Amino acid sequence: MPQIDFNKIKENIIKSRENNEANLRKQLAYLYRIFDYYDWCDLIVTHLSVRLPNEDSLLILPFGAAFDEITPDNLIKVDFEGNVVESRAGFAINKNGTTVHRAIYKNLPEINCILHTHSLYGTVLSNLDVNFMMLDQISMMFHNKIGYHDFEKLFIADNEQTSLIKDIEGKNSIILKNHGLITVGSSLVQAFWYHYYLENSCKSQVLAMSTGQKIQFPDVKTVAETAAKYELWCNKNDHIEVSDSELLFDAAKRKVGYIFG
Repeated sequence: MPQIDFNKIKENIIKSRENNEANLRKQLAYLYRIFDYYDWCDLIVTHLSVRLPNEDSLLILPFGAAFDEITPDNLIKVDFEGNVVESRAGFAINKNGTTVHRAIYKNLPEINCILHTHSLYGTVLSNLDVNFMMLDQISMMFHNKIGYHDFEKLFIADNEQTSLIKDIEGKNSIILKNHGLITVGSSLVQAFWYHYYLENSCKSQVLAMSTGQKIQFPDVKTVAETAAKYELWCNKNDHIEVSDSELLFDAAKRKVGYIFG
């Protein structure tokens, strides 16, 4: 087993905080590879994106590329009207697939990363006539942070986004009924933190419900207090220089290998 060096991990995390296009390309490419590693991708169909700073544009995957084929260079820059600004590899985009991303970025300036999946357990839960259950300590972090959006039509036009924006405003995640999951964050790292635990929580809930046994719910006070702790750890660890969410993302990057440096 290779030895890991915490000082090197911390150095990589601090470097990865740079808020420029080159770094965001690298971190988003890692994210696509990570989602492929955990089998949360739909091969080519779903989308992960980041907002580019100081311009009305985003980075997103080239349509037709699998998640494990994404690199910093083949990500496509798209403006908020759906026009391709830059495609270094010559690919097009799935313009219908970018609609939700563009609408959220245009209307909610505090959001800088959007993750959308059709993962197995997330989709199963979206198909059930139940809400997300905060059963264990991990799922409790979604206290007051999860919303719901009813399936309306396959492709939603720009002028039909009002209800989606309303459903996601003030939340970190929403369950798209009969569809899948969306997680957003003020940063890529924050969005990954919530999406990683959302996927696992959906799996836990589906498995718990499948037993047919009576489900034990924690009390409301416990849920709220646990959620507050996780929100603190997501943004700032209380005894080291880097946050838990940064440590989580770097650990996931090590799973796919430091392929982009």
